[in-house]
Amino acid sequence: MKVFGFFLLLFCLSACGYHYPGKSGELPGGVENLYIPLFVNKTTEPRLETAMTSQVSEVFSRTKKIHQVEKLKSADGVLLGTIREYKNKALSYDRRDDIGTYFSTMIIDAELRQAETNQLLWEGSVEWKEVYRASSDKNIQEISRKLALRQLVLRLSEELFYRVLDDF
Repeated sequence: MKVFGFFLLLFCLSACGYHYPGKSGELPGGVENLYIPLFVNKTTEPRLETAMTSQVSEVFSRTKKIHQVEKLKSADGVLLGTIREYKNKALSYDRRDDIGTYFSTMIIDAELRQAETNQLLWEGSVEWKEVYRASSDKNIQEISRKLALRQLVLRLSEELFYRVLDDF
């Protein structure tokens, strides 16, 4: 009976279309040659657009079904991105009413368009949050903030990749 249950579960999982996120490796609209211009930075954080674009490009280069191109005229599709929000907020306080942890949030909006016709193939927003410890040492505090920011950029890039490829 256990063997029957196992095969029934296996059949149900395969029938419902379950798959690992991002494993299809294919972009909507049959896009194979992708151009990723510099993201737009609508925040006050300097050079965030460079870090985000670079990380998104690195993540999208992991699949062999997508070829990144350096010129728009060589592309089937264009991935446009805007960093809409980046902020840090105090999350917790200690007994002396000093900040104990911070909460960083970043939101990016993105759209995939067909290069030749400008037809919208996919659009969405991705948000990620990171928590990091505060420090009375300003240098350590800045290092912690930058590490959290780096983590935000990485996680957002990966989440964007999965969402575009899975069309969620």
